[in-house]
Amino acid sequence: MGHILGPITLFILFGWVAWLIFTSLRRYMMAKLQTSLQMKLLEKIDSGQNALQYVETEAGRSFLKSFQAEQVEVAAPYRSILSGVRWGIMLIAFGIAFLALKSIASYPEQQQVHIFIGSLALALGIGCELAAGATFFLSRSFGLLKRDGE
Repeated sequence: MGHILGPITLFILFGWVAWLIFTSLRRYMMAKLQTSLQMKLLEKIDSGQNALQYVETEAGRSFLKSFQAEQVEVAAPYRSILSGVRWGIMLIAFGIAFLALKSIASYPEQQQVHIFIGSLALALGIGCELAAGATFFLSRSFGLLKRDGE
């Protein structure tokens, strides 16, 4: 079992690192592109009167909204909470599956591996759920989440 688990773990690790690198590069490139577009647009506005006329249009209002950090901050708690819940559910299911596989393992060493991986995944899943719950309650107490009446 150990000779199978090692390559699978390495494959998952390298896949995760590649995903992390490419996601970070994509975000960096998008931010750089957005910044250059905004700078070019600001350079084209040559007077205060033109700026006021542009801001009064729908495109101008959306351009100004892109500078507000609040948009990202409001979406971040929801994204973090949902991501934690999603990963928690997947890890709990993975852990339960490995613990269930323990019963069909033919060798005691295999059973120990299944118990170890299943328990670890279950603990990580529960940790993700607790972290998502803590993020929800802290975000709500900091006023980052909108309530029904607001």
